[in-house]
Amino acid sequence: MLVFRDTFDLRDVLERTRVVGYAFVASAITEDLRAALVEELSRLPLEVGDHERYPINQDSPNQVRQLHERAYRPLGHEDVPIGSELCRALTELVTPLLHEYPELQGWQPSEIGYQRYRDTHDRISPHRDRVSDQTLSVTFTLFGSAHVRVHAPETNPPRYDRLREIDAFLTEPGTAMFLRAPGFGNGVQIIHEVDPPLVAPRGILNLRKRETILKPPSETRWR
Repeated sequence: MLVFRDTFDLRDVLERTRVVGYAFVASAITEDLRAALVEELSRLPLEVGDHERYPINQDSPNQVRQLHERAYRPLGHEDVPIGSELCRALTELVTPLLHEYPELQGWQPSEIGYQRYRDTHDRISPHRDRVSDQTLSVTFTLFGSAHVRVHAPETNPPRYDRLREIDAFLTEPGTAMFLRAPGFGNGVQIIHEVDPPLVAPRGILNLRKRETILKPPSETRWR
């Protein structure tokens, strides 16, 4: 199965991500792969992670609210053969570019995370991804659409309640967002937020390199 479209230019994507901190690709994966990932997501038992009632960093300037269904699996898990195939294909695509991007030596996503944003209540407020992320993260939109907004902090250290929007793009089926993580470029992670779906539901696939897989909500001790 072909994975990436002929127009997908990984060198350009990596350069933008290393320097600017993020890159948005309007058309990244093939329709056949997208359909296979949608089918894989449909078979997974998703759980609701309710950080609307129980915000992350509650009552702090960096409080984060989020609400959506999700399921996370390690690379190679029997539940996610298509997601694992995509991880390996992306790693192979990086290999010829290692002389330009030596930070990516040994990089391969280890966590395959599916999320479904069900309606206008599901979203993620401004945030940075986990510090434990390594080098490079990728998010593919599989169905539905929503705006992703990029913010610059107005304080040092950054506060999520004092930001200015510097960019926004509309995610649609087949689009991809690359994010810089610690170990790539200057390692500074970009503050971004995900609006509720314009077309719902919206399904996505997150690929991250992390030491441990994110626990499902059923195993999470809420505040």
